Order: sequence, then structure tokens, then C-alpha cells
Amino acid sequence: MCRRLRLTAGRTRLLRLLTAPAVPDRAPRVLGVDEFTFRKGCTYGTVLVDVEADQVVDVLPDRASETFAAWLTEHPGAEIICRDRATACTKAVEEAAPDALEVADR
Repeated sequence: MCRRLRLTAGRTRLLRLLTAPAVPDRAPRVLGVDEFTFRKGCTYGTVLVDVEADQVVDVLPDRASETFAAWLTEHPGAEIICRDRATACTKAVEEAAPDALEVADR
């Protein structure tokens, strides 16, 4: 894309210029949670999505249950949590948002 726009900056430089959006004080009512890889086989992260607004809410630096539980504690309000079947996610929800309804995919 940089070549098409005739920009001399590379992808690494452009990524450094991005600023993170403001994270809301409360979790969205319907929170989507999914793991992804920053670097295949090495570094994983967790993306949190407002399912109703179809917007990324936050990106966590790892996929540890402690990190997600801390985020849920700091951002209360999630009533429904859509997630995969990762045990780390289950543990975090049970610990930090026990009243939330969990919806897991296959």
C-alpha cells in the first residue's frame, strides 16, 4: 500500500505512528474475546471487541487469564461474553465477572 501511495515509510514505521484508541471505563454490554498471534508461534495477544458496535475495545499484550481478569475487574459491565473455548478465558470470567453469561463457539 505504501508503494501505491508513493510513501517512503515502511510498515514498521507506520505501525509506530498509530495511536491506540481510548479504552472506555466500562466494558461493553456484549464483549467478544479472541486470541491472536503477534508473531506466529512466539507472541500471542487478546483482542476485546464490542460486539454490538462492531468495534475493537482493547488489545491485551498476552493471553493469560490474569491479564484478562484484571481488565474485567477494571472495566465492569459486561453482561454477555462471547469467547472461544480457551481455559484461560473461562478462568478469568469465573473470577472477575461471575454474573456474565458466557457464549462459547465450537
